[in-house]
Amino acid sequence: IAARFPDVVAETLLIHLDRAGIHASGGSSCSSGAVEPSHVLSAMGLPDEEARQAVRFSFGWDTLTGDGDRAAHAVADVVDAMVAR
Repeated sequence: IAARFPDVVAETLLIHLDRAGIHASGGSSCSSGAVEPSHVLSAMGLPDEEARQAVRFSFGWDTLTGDGDRAAHAVADVVDAMVAR
């Protein structure tokens, strides 16, 4: 799942989410760890600035019931704090 947060730099959001125990990525799944915007989002026509505001969340076999809710609440809290600055 990918989501874009206007007025929020994904790299900064990812640092705050990591501190909250939420693991996400700013790149496409085949290039996790890259600092460049996702080439997939670029291919879809998103300008680089908007692609740099996107965060990707992955769920797998070890995802537990409630993990999505916990991630959503953490994202809301962090984004609210970042936009309020």
